Amino acid sequence: MPEALPRHSKENPMTTHSCPYFRVYLAWHPKSHNGQQLAEYLFRHICGDPDHPLLRGLGIPVHFRSAPFKPGTDTPKPINLEDSLNSATFVLVDDHMVISESWQEYIEQLWAEASKFTPRHRVYPVALTPASYNLSSVIARANFIRIYQETETEAQRDKLLRRVLHECCRQLKQVESGEQMSSGKAPPPVQLFLSHAKQDGVEIAKGVRQWIEEDEMLTTFFDAKDIGPGYDFREEIEAGLKESALLICQTDAYATRHVCRWEVLTAKKYRIPALLVSALKVGEERSFPYLGNAPTLCWQGSESIPTIITRILLEVLRYRYFPGYVETLKQIGRMPTQAMVIPCAPELLSQVQAWQPSKLQAAPLLIYPEPPLGDEEIEVLNALEPGTKAWTPSQPMPMVVEGQVQKLLSGKVIGISISNSPDLERQGFGDAHLKRALIEISRHLIAQGANVAYGGDLRPGGFTQDLVEMVKAYNMQATERWEKIQNFLAWPLHLGVTVAWRAEHGDAVSIHAVPLPEDLKQSFGIDEQSFLKPHSTVNRYVWVRCLTAMREQMAQHIDARIILGGQVTNYKGAFPGIAEEAALAIAHHKPLFVLGAFGGCARAVGEAMLGHSPEILTQAYQTAQSQDYAEMLEFYNQRANQGAFHDAIDYTVLVETFQNTGFRGMNNGLTESENQNLFDIEDLNEMVYLVLKGLQS
Repeated sequence: MPEALPRHSKENPMTTHSCPYFRVYLAWHPKSHNGQQLAEYLFRHICGDPDHPLLRGLGIPVHFRSAPFKPGTDTPKPINLEDSLNSATFVLVDDHMVISESWQEYIEQLWAEASKFTPRHRVYPVALTPASYNLSSVIARANFIRIYQETETEAQRDKLLRRVLHECCRQLKQVESGEQMSSGKAPPPVQLFLSHAKQDGVEIAKGVRQWIEEDEMLTTFFDAKDIGPGYDFREEIEAGLKESALLICQTDAYATRHVCRWEVLTAKKYRIPALLVSALKVGEERSFPYLGNAPTLCWQGSESIPTIITRILLEVLRYRYFPGYVETLKQIGRMPTQAMVIPCAPELLSQVQAWQPSKLQAAPLLIYPEPPLGDEEIEVLNALEPGTKAWTPSQPMPMVVEGQVQKLLSGKVIGISISNSPDLERQGFGDAHLKRALIEISRHLIAQGANVAYGGDLRPGGFTQDLVEMVKAYNMQATERWEKIQNFLAWPLHLGVTVAWRAEHGDAVSIHAVPLPEDLKQSFGIDEQSFLKPHSTVNRYVWVRCLTAMREQMAQHIDARIILGGQVTNYKGAFPGIAEEAALAIAHHKPLFVLGAFGGCARAVGEAMLGHSPEILTQAYQTAQSQDYAEMLEFYNQRANQGAFHDAIDYTVLVETFQNTGFRGMNNGLTESENQNLFDIEDLNEMVYLVLKGLQS
């Protein structure tokens, strides 16, 4: 791994202590008919799928560039190459982009800037239409990734994914090798080592090789035909394995062949990415025990080959990204320097191979990719090497008490305030980014023993439902059940929670039903058993009071509050919900964490804490957005002046609360500069780290 350097320049790629190792940017014209669909598909495979939080994602940050960044322009937020040590930008070029002069200038400037830092930063044009090459005479010299020949959307996106994965693999390999940027030679393609039994695996291996040769993307190491005459057979195979990814064609005869078994053990010795393709027909007398701990696919004929290639490329990218990512954490003191980095889940065999020569050293410390191993697997590792510690990077370095990892947030209740932000697209994000942020932050809080509290309704597709499904999915696989989500619901929203819903989800969520305030029941003769729709000024006033009562009770119950995103219009409360929950956390002296990257109300709260007066947190702005809200606010303040059980809605007081608190007074265990960093950073891993650091201090 190249030595980190303190400044980001042509010679020194390092920027700040929290700089991500690698980022992927996806740029497309907002009028592109399938640009967003392609981008979201790539996001879910390269970064992670928030709809399936237990699946292993690569965790590579992926950012979008499409929506106009500033009013009166049609180009997106600029890409600052200093925001990451390495980056790959894939420009999805279509006819709309070609005819836009501003987009042409945007891409040309990015191309010129990235060219100064090759191979750490690269721009890859993708041709969505035959006219894509007309985007720019400067970029026309480059070889485009061409997907327009594919007529079906599914074929287009799958081909694009394979090309993107392959180029990222090649780029990181070039970065790792330390090849000088002056070299104009393209890095070599990924090579697959096709491990197969001659008796019954040749057909599969030949099919894969033929597909690769026709695709002209990868290369293969097939068998003795790839070894020159006079060269040592075993040495050549071992050398080929070191430079390859291993594709295991598991047939009935595979485990009986000495060479096949040796190839698998050699690959594991050198930590080579591997994919097992199961093509058993009758079965095995004895399965080779060291074939495990690798992703597996079933052979379903030649139509499964594209999926096989995609899966093996995902593994190659994981193996090339993860060690570099952890190395950056070591260099800034986030990980112990003696930690051993393993780009896959640790297993007994890798432990024997790695530590046999160093038995006199201290018990090993392993860093491996998400998700964390179960306790039963850790126990097996400890049986060979007592005291073994195996952590994932997002897990904070825990205190160890009598050999047991202590969950430092046990018994704590952490409130999360989140809702859709109007600024997501402008800031380079999508709905999947915000959803994944919620899932990842919650998952790490719960893994540290905390309870997560959320005040939201239970509509399908909502954030509460996402949290519930995550906990349910985890509980189906884990031996130790996670704590339930604490869901606070105001009247009349909790009337919609049916007995059937409670029975189905009772293992994952506890409902805190906050009742209708007594004075409202008496003043307006409300039947608390009937759902009240917010269709009049009085009804909207009742809803405001009920939401505030729920948020007040939640503020008393929680130990800390995290805010991100957030609507600034079309809400039912006295203020935008996240602003009200942040103010209540401050009033109750609860630690507050403000994540501003996703924009929205959380961004406005943070700007106020910096001493500004955000327009969206003014009465004039809010009443101009909704006549219904303006009428409700007038009625609400009239009742306050007449002695009702609440103060008036006053945006000046709200903003002053944030201004007087500032990042220095958030009581969250972080320094003022760390809070500023948390407010600004776009890297989810860094957000998780800072939140956990503050909560554990």
